[in-house]
Amino acid sequence: MRKSHCHIISPVCILLGLLVSPAALSVPLCQPQWHNAITLQESEIRLENGADTFLVKPNGQLYYGVHKVKLNDQQLAVLASYHQMMIEDLPYVLSHSQFIDQELCDRVARRQKKEHEIQSLIPALRQWQSVTLE
Repeated sequence: MRKSHCHIISPVCILLGLLVSPAALSVPLCQPQWHNAITLQESEIRLENGADTFLVKPNGQLYYGVHKVKLNDQQLAVLASYHQMMIEDLPYVLSHSQFIDQELCDRVARRQKKEHEIQSLIPALRQWQSVTLE
């Protein structure tokens, strides 16, 4: 009968186990760089970009401070979609802020794509982004 060399726990066996464990071999799946602040309060999404504050309502309506921003139907639809995405994403992102998994990377990539769409359609949010990937 063949005996394994690591039946007796020794520092060498522990070190070998760590070197070949999946956690030791893993590298971050993505590296999100967070920008600006997003908060959810009473079903409204608040976007803070330095001194500028925008509010997005569930229907896609945008406010700059207290001023309603005039938007066309396409702009309202993209902001309503972004609002729904943030309602679903924010709890997950907050709960996984210390552990980057594939789901977080996928969510961040979708958010970044949606924010690029918003930047191209809505001049008031041309500089808005919550995250970039490196």
